[in-house]
Amino acid sequence: MASDSQAEDEEQEDALLSDEEEETEEEDEEDNVDVDVLSNEEIDALMKEYGNVVRSDPEPRKSSAEDANADAEALSMATALATAANEVKAVDIKLFHVKPLIYWARYFLIASAFSMPQVNAIVGRIEDIAQEQYGKIPRPSGKPSGWTLMDFDIYTAGDVVVHIFLPSQREFYNLEEFYANAPLVELPFVSESSSSSTARSDAEGESEEEMISLS
Repeated sequence: MASDSQAEDEEQEDALLSDEEEETEEEDEEDNVDVDVLSNEEIDALMKEYGNVVRSDPEPRKSSAEDANADAEALSMATALATAANEVKAVDIKLFHVKPLIYWARYFLIASAFSMPQVNAIVGRIEDIAQEQYGKIPRPSGKPSGWTLMDFDIYTAGDVVVHIFLPSQREFYNLEEFYANAPLVELPFVSESSSSSTARSDAEGESEEEMISLS
């Protein structure tokens, strides 16, 4: 009886081993399935038929008029928010038109503050202007920190994205270099500041010339 029981156990073990070997062979066959690789001619034919895919965009495609309106409103809002940041002494304010590079945003506003109280002041001022002038509030992005993010939707998510950095965080993440190919938008207060500096320099130069002529 013992020998019969041992024989049955051995048969069961052999059957299990056989099943495992068959499963392993099936897995190997699946792993070794040939993958068809498109030739250059086939790729060219597909490109001619369907056109070039330059970016993946999950948002529904807008008409050119709707898209132009969205761009104009986003630019107006981004410029107003940049001006608001400037009013509370944010520094090194830059506005990038990132839409040509990415599908999920139109404008990036980047600014620096020197302390967390100043970050809070900038955030508060931007929120006030966005709500008062455009009826927009930022999507929740956590508490203000060394890199504070404010995401404003106009027509789609992320039409205007505001980044407020402490200097060390801005240098570390270096978004300007990452989006260096994005067009830089000229801001009105930067132009005014440059004009004032030029006028002041011209006035100082004229004053020096007058003093020289008098002497």
